[in-house]
Amino acid sequence: RTSFHQQVLQIKQIRMMKNDSTNECTTRHLPTMIVFDLDDCLWTPEMHELSGPPTVPIEGPLDPDYDKNNPMKIVLGTIGMGVPRHRRRGYNDEDNVTEVVTLYDGARRVLRELATNPTYGDVVIAVASSSLEPSYSWLCLKGIDVLPDLTMADMISHAQIGREGVLTSRKTTHFCELQKATRKGNGGCYVPYTEMLFFDDCNWSDHVGDLESALGVTGVRTPNGLTMEEFHAGLELYSRRT
Repeated sequence: RTSFHQQVLQIKQIRMMKNDSTNECTTRHLPTMIVFDLDDCLWTPEMHELSGPPTVPIEGPLDPDYDKNNPMKIVLGTIGMGVPRHRRRGYNDEDNVTEVVTLYDGARRVLRELATNPTYGDVVIAVASSSLEPSYSWLCLKGIDVLPDLTMADMISHAQIGREGVLTSRKTTHFCELQKATRKGNGGCYVPYTEMLFFDDCNWSDHVGDLESALGVTGVRTPNGLTMEEFHAGLELYSRRT
C-alpha cells in the first residue's frame, strides 16, 4: 500500500510536471485551468492590512473537519502565517504574533479536494492576485500547508501576483500573463481563456464580470471567502458553458 507521504510526493511530482506540460488542445467538461484570487478569496486578512511580513508559522489541524474526539488522529501542519509583534531573540514564535493569515475553511476544503481527488489530476492550478504586498503573499503561499509536506505553492503551476510592471489592478493583465506562461513554445499550444475557471471575492472590483466580458473567462464571485458550494457551482457553470 502507498503511504500517505508517498501519495503527497506523487502529487508534488504531478504538479511539477504540469509546469512543462500544462495543456492539451482539447475540450473537456472540467476546466483546463482553475485560477484563484488570494486576499478575501482563499485567505484572510488581506496582505495590505498586515503591519509587516508574515514570517511565523502557526501550527494547527490541517483538516478543517477533524474529529475532536480523536486527538491522536489529528494531522497537524502550518495552517497560517503570523506577523511577529517585535523582533527579539527567543520571541519570534506563535506566542508573539499579533496578526495571522489563515485560509477560509471552505478554501482549505477545496484545496484539499484538488490535491487528493484524482478527478482533478490534469487540472492546472494557478493564482491571479493584485496584492499590494506580493512578497507577503509568497510568504503565505510557501508557508501554509494543505497536506503534510504539501504547501499551497507546491500545488500552483502558474502565479501572477501584484500590480507592478505589466500587471495592474485589472485582472485581465494577470490572465494575459498566465496564458503566456502556458505556452509550450513559440506558436505552441496554450490554454484558451474559455478553458479557465476563476474564483474571486470581487469585493473591491468586479473582476469576474470584467474577465467574462473581456476574455470569456468563466468566473464565480466569493464575497465571503471561497466555499465548497461555490467551488462546485463554478464547476457546474463551466460545464454548462462548454
